[in-house]
This record gives sequence, C-alpha cells and structure tokens, in this order.
Amino acid sequence: MLVLFMRHAKAVEAKPGERDEERKLSPEGIEEAVTTSRFIPKVKIVYSSPLRRAIETAEIVSQAHRVEYRVLEELAPGHYLKDVEPYFTDRALLISHSPYVEDYVAELTGYRPVIPTAGVVGTRKTGGIWLIEFFITPQYAREIVERMSRYYSTGRSEKELHSSGLNLLR
Repeated sequence: MLVLFMRHAKAVEAKPGERDEERKLSPEGIEEAVTTSRFIPKVKIVYSSPLRRAIETAEIVSQAHRVEYRVLEELAPGHYLKDVEPYFTDRALLISHSPYVEDYVAELTGYRPVIPTAGVVGTRKTGGIWLIEFFITPQYAREIVERMSRYYSTGRSEKELHSSGLNLLR
C-alpha cells in the first residue's frame, strides 16, 4: 500500500487581524503545488486539512490527477497519526501542516524528514513495515523541469538525447 504525505504549499504571511486558518497560497505556493503535482505518482484520492492553504493545495493536486479531494478535520493541526490512519488506502495523498506531516512519517517509518512546503513523501507498507519510497521537493521538481526544457529546446529528439548518454538529473 502506497500512502503519500504532503505539506501544503507556501502561503502568504498573515495580515494583521487575519486568522491563521484563512491564509491563502502565495503566487510562489501556487507554482510549487503545480510543479510538484507533475511528479507525484498517480493518486486515487486526496485528503486535506480544513485550513485554506491546504485546501487550495488539494485543489491543485486533485485537478492535476483528476481525482476528488475531501476535507478532513483530522488533518488539521493538533491531530495525531492514530486520527488519520483510518484514511490510509492505496495511493491516498494526505495534505497537512508542519510539524504534523513530519510526525506522521516519523511515527510510521522511524525517520523524520524535513518536508518543505509542497514537499511530498511517499511511504509504502511492505511485509508489515512502513518504508519511505520517495521524497519530492518543489525545488527538485523545478530543477528537473528546467533541465528538460533546456535539453528539449535543442531540437534533438528524445531518442537522440538518450543515445547521447545525456542524464537529465545530473
């Protein structure tokens, strides 16, 4: 079973008098979510914290993957792994907040990653134990997109690029 955990994308700073729950995604956060979504393996359902920045992230990811998203109170700050475990299904993506999203991964796998905004950790349960299968950051996703754009703009075919031994991830 593959379960993915995502920290919401970057939000705007709170304005005086604005509640934290109302903070929306910044333009940079929108770009982060769009870019990272391109590298997330196909998901079947997206679950989101009820805070606005998480919901906006869920909307972007669910549109990219053409799946529905659901808002779960259990993904709001202050909840624990035991609260979200009932939603673990194969290829479910859970969007929450720091430090809770890191706590979920640490409790499952024994390793605590530092997940940047719009970062995604894929975990897989194999033989009764949870392992980290992949970790995607928006910075890494952006770098791959930029490298691919440069290489494909040369006019060379994909076959030529591969036969030349070009490594896009170098």
